[in-house]
Amino acid sequence: MSQKKYLLRSGGSFRNELNYNNFLLKSLKSWYNLLKYKNVRSDLMFEGLVYSIGRVMDGTYSALGTCTLIHTGNQTSLLVTAAHVANGNDENLFIRPNDNFVGGYQDTTVNHFTVHGVKIVAIDPLRDVCILTFKDRVLSNSNVYLSNCENINLGEKVNVVGFPHSNLGRIVLTQQSCEVGAKILLSSNIIKSKHLVLNIQARPGQSGGPIFQISEDGRINLIAILLGAYAPTIKAGIRLGDIDPQTLHQTTHAVSAEYLERML
Repeated sequence: MSQKKYLLRSGGSFRNELNYNNFLLKSLKSWYNLLKYKNVRSDLMFEGLVYSIGRVMDGTYSALGTCTLIHTGNQTSLLVTAAHVANGNDENLFIRPNDNFVGGYQDTTVNHFTVHGVKIVAIDPLRDVCILTFKDRVLSNSNVYLSNCENINLGEKVNVVGFPHSNLGRIVLTQQSCEVGAKILLSSNIIKSKHLVLNIQARPGQSGGPIFQISEDGRINLIAILLGAYAPTIKAGIRLGDIDPQTLHQTTHAVSAEYLERML
């Protein structure tokens, strides 16, 4: 398959654009800063590692969630996200590089950008996690390591990175910090899985985003994948506009990344 990258213009058509070297350079810079700094801006740390993921239809990019480039040990380029983001379908599925940074600021006035096609490698529907790779081009590896929730304590701060409200067209790489409120077991088809309850309100576009814990030696551990609001399932309810009132609270849940590690 021939390598393609697309330049999209809002509401318009897209065309082929070769700009792979710039994308690779940004990834390398992000890895360097991840090694050098422990508490810095998200644009320095995660610009080349955490991406918006969505679909291209009729030349328009529609964001679905967040994905992360991970370390694999064999230079294979893999990304991880929540399974419900892709919904088992990688047709017209793309990631959008963060190529709108200017002096540390994200230029939200840019109305054209490049994207990379991705495809599904593996899915665990019971844990709601998914592994992806690039369709046409193999990128270098990452130094974000898959880990688990075993060594995180209640009340400890973690980093949440993603694209809140990107479903509304605001695609801004955003880093937040919050405390771990609880560690719980949730069941899907009698299979129990480990989850974190985070003291933060997640919004559409953050699904699939990484929960990072930075170790004392500066290693970036991806300990969990954000799934969505932590709320009891209610079969019937009202909606206000396009908002589900059940999601308007300050807790979010994330599944342990250990289940992704088992899929590699």
